[in-house]
Amino acid sequence: MKKVTVASLLGLFLFSGAFVNAWAETAQSWNLAKDVIFAKERVATGSPWAFMENTSGVNNPDNYILLPSFTADVCGGRPATCWQDIPSGAHVTVHKETYNYSGNGSFTVPPGNVIFHPGMNSQTIIRWTSPVTGAVNILGRINSIHSACGDGVAWSLNQGGAVLQSGSLAKGAGAVFSLNNVSVTAAAPIYFVLDKKTNYSCDSSTIDMLITK
Repeated sequence: MKKVTVASLLGLFLFSGAFVNAWAETAQSWNLAKDVIFAKERVATGSPWAFMENTSGVNNPDNYILLPSFTADVCGGRPATCWQDIPSGAHVTVHKETYNYSGNGSFTVPPGNVIFHPGMNSQTIIRWTSPVTGAVNILGRINSIHSACGDGVAWSLNQGGAVLQSGSLAKGAGAVFSLNNVSVTAAAPIYFVLDKKTNYSCDSSTIDMLITK
């Protein structure tokens, strides 16, 4: 029952036709995919979302840096917006049309979904910087979608350097993450960290993430 509720709620926010300014301090919710699909710069002014990587081998926020390359609207010849480190393969991408991958296995990503991949020797990180002080609820789902190969991915949801939830996914598996009444202060970060296991290949994953006040 819990998974159905989460999926329904995220779908409602993701595919609603109305566009709201989810960055303002008065906002009551922040939806990852909906907030960044129209991004025109690597970190939009006032946006709580940023996309990062950690190449240090030590999972500590002090080591996180912004993904260096940003492309709006068209990425890799497809209608998409992406943040990436091209040499390492780390990326976060929002597809604007259905993306059908075929190669070593196949998968399909519907439009409006966020897909990400760890780097060859790096973690890929989604950062939400709180615009508010108070308590927030965090819910979402991560799916390993390239099930033909590889060994799955590891993930963690962190507040600063503290791990709130974490997990390990077999290839093709998914997991829901959900936390209520997480105390935050303005400008304090929450991170979602995606990591490879032993094998870097075939780690493409999708993520839905909704934060509500």
